[in-house]
Amino acid sequence: METKENNKRLLIVVGVLLLVVGVSLAYFVSNILINGKGANTKITTAVIKGATLNIEGILEFEDLEILPGHKTASGIKVTATGNNELIPYNLIWNGTNTLTTPLEFKIYKTSEEIEVNATCEKKRKAVGSVTQISEECSITNIDKLGTEIASGRINKNDTKVILAKDEFITATSTGDVKYYYVILEYPNLNEAQNYDLEGSLEGKVTVEESNIKPDINILAIQIEQEDGSYQEVEEIPQSGYILDVEKSVCSNGVKISNIDDVITLNNLTKSGTSCHLYFNHIATKNIQTALGTLRVNTYSPSSFSNTSYTNDGLYETEDEMGKSYYYRGAVTNNYLKFADKWWRIVRINGDGTIRIIYNGTNAKDSIIKKSPFNLKNYNNAYVGLMYGDSEANSYSEAHSNTNKSTILTELETWYETNLMNYADKIDGNAGFCGDRSVNTGSSAWAPWDTKKGYGKNATAYGIFNRTRSTSDIYWNLIQTPTLKCKNNNDWYTTSQSLNGNKSLTYPIGLISADEVIFAGGMGGRNNARYYLCNEENYWTMTPYISTLSVDGSAIVLRVGIDGDLDYNFGYVSNSSF
Repeated sequence: METKENNKRLLIVVGVLLLVVGVSLAYFVSNILINGKGANTKITTAVIKGATLNIEGILEFEDLEILPGHKTASGIKVTATGNNELIPYNLIWNGTNTLTTPLEFKIYKTSEEIEVNATCEKKRKAVGSVTQISEECSITNIDKLGTEIASGRINKNDTKVILAKDEFITATSTGDVKYYYVILEYPNLNEAQNYDLEGSLEGKVTVEESNIKPDINILAIQIEQEDGSYQEVEEIPQSGYILDVEKSVCSNGVKISNIDDVITLNNLTKSGTSCHLYFNHIATKNIQTALGTLRVNTYSPSSFSNTSYTNDGLYETEDEMGKSYYYRGAVTNNYLKFADKWWRIVRINGDGTIRIIYNGTNAKDSIIKKSPFNLKNYNNAYVGLMYGDSEANSYSEAHSNTNKSTILTELETWYETNLMNYADKIDGNAGFCGDRSVNTGSSAWAPWDTKKGYGKNATAYGIFNRTRSTSDIYWNLIQTPTLKCKNNNDWYTTSQSLNGNKSLTYPIGLISADEVIFAGGMGGRNNARYYLCNEENYWTMTPYISTLSVDGSAIVLRVGIDGDLDYNFGYVSNSSF
């Protein structure tokens, strides 16, 4: 008996934005193959409401044989450039289709590019004297594409199909981007589909303006009062206030930004988005410093419970010598060139001097050298910039300032090479706080804490309490930084100084974890925008904990590569940063 093969093969050639070049679909009763052709990559451009939308991507069937059940996974990238216009649009296909079998599609959308591929396996099924051939396909990474946003069909004689309706994108100067993923299928109808033998599909994918209006509902507007509380008002204040982007929140995953007093809703993609807005005082006062006349906020940040990634400016707080004025957030006006090198101004000290942190020879390379904090590790003594006797049986002996840490020696060597000739410009009365006070918090939330601070006794230090709640051993959303050094022994100064421990050879040290928090950093929370994030790991001089016995580690906090205040790799003998 002769066996016939119902071998249905589909050739669809689709280019970037183009479902093009005559798609031939064929049904054969023998093993004749149809060879697929490559697709051209093209970009189309649309102008909507004065903004430019570029549409690019590849829509194609890549297999040499396309049988019923065949699927492809294709990506389309939409980039919008403009002046922060909110652009409504439809993603559409225009063309001609003479295929009797409708092509089925599903659409997904993401804010980042995902690699997706279709893998198809040929299946044979004997039905009487006929062998039916089809395909079963799977899509890699489909779980990363999120929720399906649209689906439909391209039917015979269709000339226009809306693939995704009533979409929104914010056209920015740098170009906002959305990625669409199209799962396109030539369905298996479980019948001989040879009626598509001479069929064809061609056209292009682009965008058109949508008539939908964005529906944004402001649930409440809150403005800050003199006592720090908030009062609800009917209208957005026009002056005297600034949007608190950390406290304000919108639904549907919309992110709020405020740059140069322009409030922008980012990732606005859905109608019915609602926002709750908070505004803080921007009242300032003038102060006269070594830098000239500066404007300082007359209020404190509402909380240190969040990172700061906007240009918050200058605030004031108390340090050991009086009122200190510190920079917070993504500030850009605190650069200083000194000794042929670039620095960032951290704060103006209470005595009027300026505290600066190295930022490189070209304002980019901000790391002097990679070094361990201390070559030795398994003892409480080694958490200090200077340290005492590791065999000591008391806190005071372990933390006496008789030995220099590895990193202090590196700092002094660098000072001698790079700053010695500028010593007359550097304040010899300067001090650097490496707070080694033991934690006074409840042992209920740190039961391992012996509060001894010497030898191999597990100990939590002062910053532990300033970044923790009383009921949680993990990073807390309440941070209480201070610029006052609790113990004079931890206030590292030179012999010229009138204050502190007078143990340093030169007036050079490291930033403290408290200064990082004041600047906009936070424990365990990434922040790549504030000025102390330089995409490198680097040490603070603030001890965190010394963990249990023989296998324990002396741990000092560091600023992580993503700007977070971190302890995970802060054991002092770590030489990778």
